[in-house]
Amino acid sequence: EVINIKRFLLIFLLIFLVTLVSCSPKKENENNKPKETVMNQEWQVRNEYKKDGSILLTVNPEPNLIAGKPFGYVFHFTAPFKIFEGKELAIYAYHKETEEKITALNPIKIKEPSPGYSTLERFTVNFEVPQSGLWRYEVILDNEFYADVVFSIKDK
Repeated sequence: EVINIKRFLLIFLLIFLVTLVSCSPKKENENNKPKETVMNQEWQVRNEYKKDGSILLTVNPEPNLIAGKPFGYVFHFTAPFKIFEGKELAIYAYHKETEEKITALNPIKIKEPSPGYSTLERFTVNFEVPQSGLWRYEVILDNEFYADVVFSIKDK
């Protein structure tokens, strides 16, 4: 009978521990977060994106960016062309205050380097943002975050 009590207590303790572990809140880490929150979410104005100490992207817009007016941007990708070849590239812009998202460049398949270059050294895009404030331009390659930059857009 003492053995049955010990066995009962052991089973009870095991069930209690399993229940406790399975019901305890899980701490989120980078691997459990959705892709949107893993990417660089800094809102400091910058025209380049670095990863592991290397610059992957520099964006040079026309000077004096103004809301509601189309502007040209030169995206300077530093990676070899083979990184982009055959992949879909898209660019989205996000407004800090309103969280509005606009499509700056619909996804396009990259087939050749920038004209006159062996890479995507001078990838040009023209678009307008509808309102002033901080905007984060996010480059997506094959549906995955690649790089981003942040610009301050002035009012009209």
